[in-house]
Amino acid sequence: MAATRLERLLKLIRDLETGESKTVETLARAGGVSRRTVFRDLKMLDRAGLRYTYDRPSKRYSIEHTTFLPPVSLTHSEVLALLLITRNMEHTSVSPDAAVAAAAGLKMEGLLPPSLLEHCDPIVGGMDVRMDPTSDATTIVDTMATLQFAVAAKRKVRISYDSYYDGRAIDDVLHILRLAFIHRGWYMIAMAEKIGDVRTFKVERILRLSVLEDTYAPDPEFTLDKYFGNAWLMIRGDETYTVKILFSPKVAGNVEEIRWHKTQRTSFMSDGGLIFEVDVDGLDEISWWILGYGDQAEVLEPPELRDLIAERAQRMYLMYHQSEPTRKT
Repeated sequence: MAATRLERLLKLIRDLETGESKTVETLARAGGVSRRTVFRDLKMLDRAGLRYTYDRPSKRYSIEHTTFLPPVSLTHSEVLALLLITRNMEHTSVSPDAAVAAAAGLKMEGLLPPSLLEHCDPIVGGMDVRMDPTSDATTIVDTMATLQFAVAAKRKVRISYDSYYDGRAIDDVLHILRLAFIHRGWYMIAMAEKIGDVRTFKVERILRLSVLEDTYAPDPEFTLDKYFGNAWLMIRGDETYTVKILFSPKVAGNVEEIRWHKTQRTSFMSDGGLIFEVDVDGLDEISWWILGYGDQAEVLEPPELRDLIAERAQRMYLMYHQSEPTRKT
């Protein structure tokens, strides 16, 4: 949503919540816009859940105060943090429904005193949040709503799922343990009755979904930390390895300043290089990360990971030193 429209909508909210009902003409003059723009903005407020009343005899509008949360006391720093989050909601797929997220942000801003907004607006206007690429969550709005209902009601779900792991569509009945946004998309962690174990399902790959009447009792001891263990990201192997990597001075600082894993240890070398150590369950995921640094990263330990990186690097070399691409478009 453009900043000018957002500012206009916030001003409209403040004009309507003064306690005095206003005509369209009054609102148009106050906002410096046309009557048509006021009607369009009123419709947007209605879609966002900001309910207003219209008195037909007097042709006046006012806001329904029950629409709003009770007032809260916020510092300038807290308002800055809030505005930075809400104004970037529509640019992220963390919320499956960007329109609802934007509406929530609009409501929150409507609660803020004008003096705080005037102080924070110029600061937030000079800040942006650029998220890493994510899956398109707009395609799973209805699916997420159904899964959220199932979680709240503790009801089992039946799904047909496009499983990359199995290489085919599978059908199962699930007990949902968590819905989680991890790395780049939304996932469901659930006990699968046919499989007889807890599995991770990407929500976008659900082909069909229905909520059953049967209920289940969630495991009170379940946590994502226990489930994923020391996996680099999400794929947990059967064995734990202590991985040691030497990063060149060119990338050492960039690697060291990020907390990549909960077990990582780092130490700089005299030449500016970095020794990076981590304990991980499985080697596949971390090998893909290491390969992304090309010749700026060398695996020192374990031997199994050195061999895996060397094998993949060799296959890449052969692929790029063929006279023609393997597959032509």
